[in-house]
Amino acid sequence: MLFAVIKKELLLVSRDIHALLVLFLLPIVFILIMSLALQDRMSGESKDRPAVGLWMAADNRLNGELSQHFQQLEGVRVENFESPAELTRALQQGEIIGGVMLPARFEKIIQSPVTEHSEKLRVLYAATLPGSMRRSILGAVRQALGAYQVNQLFKHDDLSESERQQRVDHLLGRSLVVTETYGTEKESQPNSVQQSVPAWLIFAMFFVVLPISTTLLTERQQGTLHRLQTLPVPRSYLLIGKLIPYLGINLIQAALMLLIGIHLVPLLTGEGLQLNGQSWLLLPLIVATSLSAISFALLIATQAKTTEQATTLGGISNLILAAIGGIMVPTFVMPELMQQIAALSPMNWALEGFFSILLRQGGWAMAGPEILKLLAFSGCLFLLSLHSYKGLTEIK
Repeated sequence: MLFAVIKKELLLVSRDIHALLVLFLLPIVFILIMSLALQDRMSGESKDRPAVGLWMAADNRLNGELSQHFQQLEGVRVENFESPAELTRALQQGEIIGGVMLPARFEKIIQSPVTEHSEKLRVLYAATLPGSMRRSILGAVRQALGAYQVNQLFKHDDLSESERQQRVDHLLGRSLVVTETYGTEKESQPNSVQQSVPAWLIFAMFFVVLPISTTLLTERQQGTLHRLQTLPVPRSYLLIGKLIPYLGINLIQAALMLLIGIHLVPLLTGEGLQLNGQSWLLLPLIVATSLSAISFALLIATQAKTTEQATTLGGISNLILAAIGGIMVPTFVMPELMQQIAALSPMNWALEGFFSILLRQGGWAMAGPEILKLLAFSGCLFLLSLHSYKGLTEIK
């Protein structure tokens, strides 16, 4: 009997072309678009660094060492200009975000007291440039100046190039600092593919509310629910018969989206989804996410009076859960208050579970709590749905 109910649900959803497009085509489109759109913003090394203009007076250009330091400002792409007017024009037209101007005889200015010279190095910013970017540019300029001045201290010493560079690095603090990155850090930030693939997969899984509410309310309006109630089976069987087919659909969704992230996205962005030794945990995580999405959909479908109510309530609820849960806006760019609110969304639990496995390479200790929260959430909603479903099938 349970098999017959499952077969009925599969036949109904296979005829709902619009629902299938939402469940499969929508996440594919979002994954491809957002992976491309966020590629540079979320990658560790931006391929499109902001441009900063550089103008140096003629005598400064002849000083190869001074020129080299300013041609290699960290974090920006340096564009050279022939005159201050050209640099200023490019800044006003938005072609560059900032500019650096070195006056004539700047080498002598560096070596003399500041009070003896009215000319100084000028750093220019676009009017709309945020304060953090202004500080970054100014820091890069100061670092270039410091490196040049320290180099001059050892210029006439009898040192090899490598020895002189070691002393410079020591004085500037470069050799005193070591940077380390741990993949298991909770604060690890995903790249565009690690963010987009699981995020839009989760979003699409929760949209099973559309076919579930449509079929359930259609059966209710046509009297099919009352006829099913005459069969000698528990009411829970009828609801479980709706749950199992959509669990299978969600598993197919997940497999397809992961394959797209692994094989198709790299063809477009050069950066693909990487699986690791803990990837087996994706299966229980996907199952837990699917059960949460289906139970949520069943609760809405059993509470709504019409198909319009169910689709409107389900669509709005999904959008809200996605907006606050880190699906549409990554949580690491949110303020602390919004991050705390995001932790209340089941979509965020699922997304953090994916990050724990794919990004932080964590095992059950990291992903397990998120899976258990999703299972508890789905269990509570399924019991509420079953209670509402019994009320719908009572023959009055």
